[in-house]
Amino acid sequence: VKILLWTFSCVYDPNELSEDYAKAFLTKIVYVTEPLRGMPWWRDGGLLSAQPSFAPTLLQQMENIEQLGQLATLNQHLSETKEIMATNIENILERGEAIEELEDQASKLDEMSKVFKTKAKQVRRFKMWQNAKHGVVVGSAITTVVGVAVIPPLIALL
Repeated sequence: VKILLWTFSCVYDPNELSEDYAKAFLTKIVYVTEPLRGMPWWRDGGLLSAQPSFAPTLLQQMENIEQLGQLATLNQHLSETKEIMATNIENILERGEAIEELEDQASKLDEMSKVFKTKAKQVRRFKMWQNAKHGVVVGSAITTVVGVAVIPPLIALL
């Protein structure tokens, strides 16, 4: 099995051309040459054997490099915007899930508060009855003690 490795490179002056433009140019060259790489003079030819057939295409691409750079910049901005939008959508979905969880917790807390209120009312009534019973018992005991202590001397006086 014969493996071919295609390498593309370009030389550019960073004072006149940005790195993004150079990358866009190379990317375009890779795509333009893809169908041509199957041709025999591209695969088996000697040094610069594809030059006569590819030179006009290469010249045209070099002349259009500024447009390619602008297109690459737009594509990069578009990709960044897509990533930001995807992140925002994910965040919105996560926020929606968090809100649903909070709503579930709130409804559970609401149910628990109703149960607590009912139980608290029952405990309050129970304590009130307990206090009432203790009041009756203590009041009866005091009345009995007072009756036992006061009534015999009063009867003796009469």
